[in-house]
Amino acid sequence: MKKCLIFVLTVLFISNAAFSKITFGKLDLNKNDELLFTVKNEATGIDTYSTLFRCKLIKGQPQTIPQMLSFYPEQMELLKKGSQLQVRNIYGTALYNTKTSRFTSQTIDQNLPEHPLPLVPYAMNFDGSWYCCLEQTSFITADLVLRAVDSDYKYVLCHSLQMSFDKIPVKWSKDKNLLLYENKGAVYFVNPEALKSGVEIDEKYRKIGDGTINSVEFSSSQFIAYINDSLLYKINTKELYTIGLYSGILGQGTVVGRLPFKFNPKLDKFSTNKDVSSILLVQNDKMFSYLATHKNSSDYMDILYSRPYTDSSASLIDSRIFWDKNDNPILWLEKLPYDNDKVRSSVFRISNVASQVLEIEDSGQSFVSPDGEKIAFYAGSALYVYNLNNWNRLCELTGEKIVSVVWADSWNLYVGGEKSIRRWNILADVSEVIALSSVSSAYWTMDSSTIIADNNSGNNYEFLNEFNTWRKLGLSAKRESSTQNGRYRVFLGTSTNYNYENAIFVRSLGKNPLTSALYKETAKKKTSSKRVALVFDAYDNADGLAKVISVMKKYKVTGDFFINGEFIRRYPLETKQIVTNGYNCNSMFFSLSDLTLDTFIIDEAFIRRGLARNEDEFYNTTGKELLPYWHAPFYKANENLVAYGQAAGYTYIDQKTENLEKPESEPLILIQEYYTRAVKNKGGVIPVTIGYTNVHDSDYLYNYLDLLICSLIQGGFDLVTINQL
Repeated sequence: MKKCLIFVLTVLFISNAAFSKITFGKLDLNKNDELLFTVKNEATGIDTYSTLFRCKLIKGQPQTIPQMLSFYPEQMELLKKGSQLQVRNIYGTALYNTKTSRFTSQTIDQNLPEHPLPLVPYAMNFDGSWYCCLEQTSFITADLVLRAVDSDYKYVLCHSLQMSFDKIPVKWSKDKNLLLYENKGAVYFVNPEALKSGVEIDEKYRKIGDGTINSVEFSSSQFIAYINDSLLYKINTKELYTIGLYSGILGQGTVVGRLPFKFNPKLDKFSTNKDVSSILLVQNDKMFSYLATHKNSSDYMDILYSRPYTDSSASLIDSRIFWDKNDNPILWLEKLPYDNDKVRSSVFRISNVASQVLEIEDSGQSFVSPDGEKIAFYAGSALYVYNLNNWNRLCELTGEKIVSVVWADSWNLYVGGEKSIRRWNILADVSEVIALSSVSSAYWTMDSSTIIADNNSGNNYEFLNEFNTWRKLGLSAKRESSTQNGRYRVFLGTSTNYNYENAIFVRSLGKNPLTSALYKETAKKKTSSKRVALVFDAYDNADGLAKVISVMKKYKVTGDFFINGEFIRRYPLETKQIVTNGYNCNSMFFSLSDLTLDTFIIDEAFIRRGLARNEDEFYNTTGKELLPYWHAPFYKANENLVAYGQAAGYTYIDQKTENLEKPESEPLILIQEYYTRAVKNKGGVIPVTIGYTNVHDSDYLYNYLDLLICSLIQGGFDLVTINQL
């Protein structure tokens, strides 16, 4: 009998795919041969927005690289003691002088990014004169780099780290040029100014101890807390060089307490009060413990509070810790509800009990003010500021979805939204637009001197050439756009490059007529047949599910879940959570049995009943039907099983068992193997296992899902779902 099979090498039908496409639109050409146009990039993992560009045509081509007139704030940083605001997105970087209120420069790549990745974050020091970032060296590795803002100085702190698009393994002192960083299983310190001047001592003498960046924390500018195994150390920053030079003799600082359990630097994290007399420790995002030290440093620390995460209405995505002015820890829990697809956050003040102070629906990131007195966070289409000590609301800013936020000082913020970037004074509760983030349409005035733009905010804006900023005009009558001026005619046409939805063409109307693409890449023939489907296998454990869904929502990718009956019976709420968030669900039979063993008599009736039972349990739990795809537990099947499933109306999704993710598999090696195989075969199925119950110390591929997704994007793959043949 012919197999009805989707093998790892082939995906036969594609729908609901995550494609990256660049679309040009809204052309307007003035009498001075200056062209306005918008560029919309619908890229996986990046917000969709339309950026306004301007260029001067010379002989039918841009005189220089087209200039950005709107700046979507994917990332924002304050530089040079707050005198510059840096705005970064996939097209480039713009610098805003906060003293003169003008954009002074921008750096743009000559070609539009065809496969853009999320921007890597920058870890800025306290005054914006230094920053650390990861510079990618392969699709899974990167160098940890230290850079000076006011010069070209660059120093590689360590080579071949794991690449990450959301975390940098460094921590800065809050008010000193002192940096802690992780390098190959140990934690070090460095003074950037000394490094730049050539007087910093060798790294081996700057070692604090073994561990990861989770092992250390600046409690204040004076002290560093460090945990090794079960011991808590207090290190005076003035003694760092002494400790580094004589670590073999003097140890790693002063022991101030003993934990009642072992600290795992890969999975656990902690935060401490100013004098390292108490800590709040988070173990594997499951157990939260508030501990206090004794005068006798060899004593076990007192457990003031210790509770596991037990919210029956939502799964935990992440946790953050803050401290108020009275040295009380504040625990911020980011959660994904079982019955809703919007993230919410719960905030607790921890003492001997956890007292809830706030519940936030549709929550986003949070940012503590420089004075440590206030906290800003966004939820829905609003930014809120609360007093961190009494949790009274101080003010709120509404009007658009928030993308990024930077505190300018303790009373002013720069708020990057999907429509505009605003400067907000929370004392006077006054905001002003300093830039447009996205533009839906724009045109020149009749005299070709001024640009008017609409950003879907209900207002029009006038571009101020002197400042490279925008001024609100309110509603005004729009002029019809012009696509010719006697010398040129511009129009949108078909692109031969698969990555572009269309292309801008410029037609010269003089004695020597010529038609050429504004961007040469759009005229190059490029096709794409590289497609991959992410498959998430839920066996009998829900560990990692909330993280997987969170990453998929962040990157706007879809995937197929294959759900075993054991998972449905053990985790009905998590099963509903998958459906609530809109993902395809398929069958993995009703039990975890190895169907290829001769212990069982496996016939067509058995397979039919097993698939039907899984259908019924899934429907009774979710009210939805499983899609007609299946695979046996751990992909262990033979031709008879495939045929039996086909007779029951199911298509089998196959996978070579020797490449199946195992508990002992190294995630980065798996990513490399999957990527290499996908490149070789121009696509395929990539399996990711949700949780394991039998191996507790292993690291899992789901913890690196963002890296897997980004490596596929870099390789030019389209992320697709498995659908009907």
